[in-house]
Amino acid sequence: MAKQSSLAINALALLPAHIKAGFIQSDESNNDSFTNGELCLTVNGDNYYFDVAIKNIHRKESLEPLLGDSAFNTLLICNRLTPYLIEICTKNGLNFIDTAGNVRIDNNGLHLWIEPQKGKTQKALVNEAKSNKLGEGSAKLLFALLSQPDILNCSYREMAEYANISLGMVSKGLGIFESESLVSLGKNRRILDAARMLAIWVEAYRLSIRPKLSGIRLEYKDDWQNLTLEEGDCWGGEVAAEILTHYLQPQDFQLFTRLPLQKNWRN
Repeated sequence: MAKQSSLAINALALLPAHIKAGFIQSDESNNDSFTNGELCLTVNGDNYYFDVAIKNIHRKESLEPLLGDSAFNTLLICNRLTPYLIEICTKNGLNFIDTAGNVRIDNNGLHLWIEPQKGKTQKALVNEAKSNKLGEGSAKLLFALLSQPDILNCSYREMAEYANISLGMVSKGLGIFESESLVSLGKNRRILDAARMLAIWVEAYRLSIRPKLSGIRLEYKDDWQNLTLEEGDCWGGEVAAEILTHYLQPQDFQLFTRLPLQKNWRN
């Protein structure tokens, strides 16, 4: 819910000043399309109402469940869309507002086609571009805080051991997080914005952690669900996304394991 709220806040904050947005997020968790909230856009005194879906969209497959239910009064609020995904939305009449400032809306007299001016989104967004400041050590500390928030109140040495980083990196990382208003390091240390931390971690993992992980490519022709995992094994990539969203049909499998991959594949 917090992640959805962050997406909606970021996207709606970039609307032009003459467009007023009133958004009410649904308190109920529902897997149906366009049930995450209701949006009223006021333009020149006229009100336009939308049933809203709030989702992170990274692939065409993530959009497909929405296309069949889209209508003039439905709208997607999402992360920054690629030009390819924008084209799919436009061709299929899917109204959307993304966190880069892109807007495509066609609602019975309301026609909006907005592309962000260069540099305009950098100030408004709270979920993007922050992770570029994070090296491997800070990214590991960020993951440690997300997986075990209570360690924020431990000693720096205990945090360093938990995150498997140096003592100096704990101080540096916490300084970065405090400057970004992610944590408070006052008398009572606390996490201020877990949703932002998670979004930053996702990008930091891609840039700082994933390139340094060793791995090999193997061919596996059977269904991924038939592969027996050992304790501690974890799916990543498309399979993990399918487990979470049920939107994908994984083609490439990514498995994190401490066992030799060839042994897992044979089993």
